[in-house]
Parts: sequence; C-alpha cells; structure tokens
Amino acid sequence: MMFSTGVVSTLAVASATMAAPSKKCRNESLPTTFIAGVEVVDTQIVRDAHELVKEFIELQPYLYNHVVRTWLLGAAALNNNATLKSEVDLELHAVGSLLHDLAWDQRDNSPYNSHAYRFEIDSGVAAVNFVKNHKDGGKWDAARLERLYDGISLQTIIGVSDFKNIDTQWIVKSIGFEFPQPRSPLIPEKFYDSVQGNFTNSTLFRGTNDTFTRFCVKDPETTYNTFLSVFGDEYVAGYSEKGARLFDLIQGGIQLELGQYPDVPFTPLPPVSA
Repeated sequence: MMFSTGVVSTLAVASATMAAPSKKCRNESLPTTFIAGVEVVDTQIVRDAHELVKEFIELQPYLYNHVVRTWLLGAAALNNNATLKSEVDLELHAVGSLLHDLAWDQRDNSPYNSHAYRFEIDSGVAAVNFVKNHKDGGKWDAARLERLYDGISLQTIIGVSDFKNIDTQWIVKSIGFEFPQPRSPLIPEKFYDSVQGNFTNSTLFRGTNDTFTRFCVKDPETTYNTFLSVFGDEYVAGYSEKGARLFDLIQGGIQLELGQYPDVPFTPLPPVSA
C-alpha cells in the first residue's frame, strides 16, 4: 500500500511525539558499530536497510557507494557535534540516508519505481513501505514515518527542508555532503578520507548523469517541470516538456480567461529593472 504524502495533522503529530521516547533516550539505547572508521547505529532495521541497497552493487555500484557515503558522512558530522547528535533521531537518519535513492534503481522490474512520480517521491514511498513491512516497523509512529518520507522526498527541492524538523533537515544535509563539493568543514578530514577510501566516489557524477538521462528516456512525464528536464533536453532525441510545463498552463489559462472575461481589464504592475 502506498504511503500517503498528505500532511499528518498537528494533533496527531503532537500525540505521537509525546508518546515516543525522547531522541536522546532513544539514541542512548542504540547499539553501534564502526564502518570505515565511523561509528554508526547497528540496529536490525538499519542492517536490513544496508543489505537492501547492496542489491545495487553489481548493476549500479556508484549508487550503492553514494547512499552508504551519505549515511557515513552524515554520521561523521553528527558524531562531531554532541549536542546535535542528541537532537537527531540516529536510526531514522541511517534508514533515510541508506534508502534515499531507491528509485534510482534502473532494473526493468524495479519494485521501487511507480513510473508515475519523480524519483524523490518514489524513493520516499519505498523507504516508508520498507519500514512498515519490517518486523521492527511497529516501533515507528506516524510522525517518524512522515519525517522519513519528507527527508527523502524533499532532497532536491532547495530550501524547503530548511524549515522542516531536524530529522528531515539532516537527511537532506547528509545527501548534500556529496552534492556539491568541496568537503564540508562539519566533517573531520580523516573521516572523508576513510569513507571515500572504502566507498569510492570515482564514478558518482558519471553514474548520476547516466541515471538522470535514463529517467528522461523511460519516464519522461515524471521529469517535466523538474531539474531532470535539462538532461532530456541535452541528451534525449525528441524529448520535450513543451505543453506540460507550468508556463504552458499559464499561457493556456490566459487565452481561456480572455475568452471568458473579455471586458475585464488588467493593469500590470510597473516594470522592474534588471
């Protein structure tokens, strides 16, 4: 069943939050391990999320390395700030980081692509469904699932997550440690070196370029009015979002409006200087 992208009511979120243990208490009870020198959460649901993305090692190794680096670099930044680390739900951060690009899966039978929504939405839905179907998923309340979905679905919409909750912010921020470079001062250099030494980023941008182009070929409707349309314009013969753009909707609306209200004048605001 698809996870609803609607906003959970304020009352429901408040009730769920009050019922759940504080993040500090929740984090203190979590087992941990070390990967590439970085201390990370080691619960069953995190281990299973990690196992899930190992599916990509053979076909899309750049994708596997990317999501693991996102997790580890985010964890390294949180480990470097005790106050921040106590405020972020570390298990949620781990699962969200590892599963944030499930819909990049380019297999023809991918279970993560609806072919109806942009990849950020499909990835968020797939991550929430993974948690719901996991044996430990009952520990995740509606508010926690919403934060997971938001952190993944808002990953490429610049600025929106800045005013969301801290868990959503830190999934997005951790993805941003990869895009763009250079290295973030929030992460000690030794962890950048150990993470990239174990999970190379040597084909990250070529792999991303190939994946984004494939979206424009396979599911062009999901790329219209998004940043992915540029890849279609540049690389895909016959690709065009003309007719599906918000611009086209407004232009068609103007003509409809003029026909319906021919006698209603419109005075534009004074022109602005460049």
